[in-house]
Amino acid sequence: MQQRRPKKKAKRKTGTAKKPRNLTIKAIAEGIGVSTVTIDKYVARGCPRNSIEAVQKWRSENIKAVAEDADVSEIGIELKRAEMAERWENARTRQLKNDERENLLIKKAEARMDVAIAMSRLTNRLMSLGVKCANICPSEIKAVVKESVEETVRIALKEINDDLKGKKWASS
Repeated sequence: MQQRRPKKKAKRKTGTAKKPRNLTIKAIAEGIGVSTVTIDKYVARGCPRNSIEAVQKWRSENIKAVAEDADVSEIGIELKRAEMAERWENARTRQLKNDERENLLIKKAEARMDVAIAMSRLTNRLMSLGVKCANICPSEIKAVVKESVEETVRIALKEINDDLKGKKWASS
């Protein structure tokens, strides 16, 4: 029979403080009113996670340091770029609204239908061209003229069809 070992009593540490728990990224983001992506970036740059106050202090010092290091001319250029991009987008939006108001825009489905109808009419007319040409020719060359015209029409229609298939609007 085996002897049992006496159980050791767990040693209790006295006088040591517990390590403070880190706040979650979400809790910090909600606490200071920014996105979790921003907090991720802050933490990667060394932002503490133990309290909202510590994060706010770090943020004010960090943002101040970054602003002091930045070249004033670089900031001005970036502001101008942002302003120009916003103006361009506003102008584009106004132009689209004006075009829509003046009925200059058509729906893609309508355009596709119109092109399909036009292509159908064109195909029918061109396919009958061989017979029409052959009917006005002398009888000894009718067959040759008809075949030649029809082959030329087939090639032209295939090229048009291939060109239209390459367009984005035709396939979507």
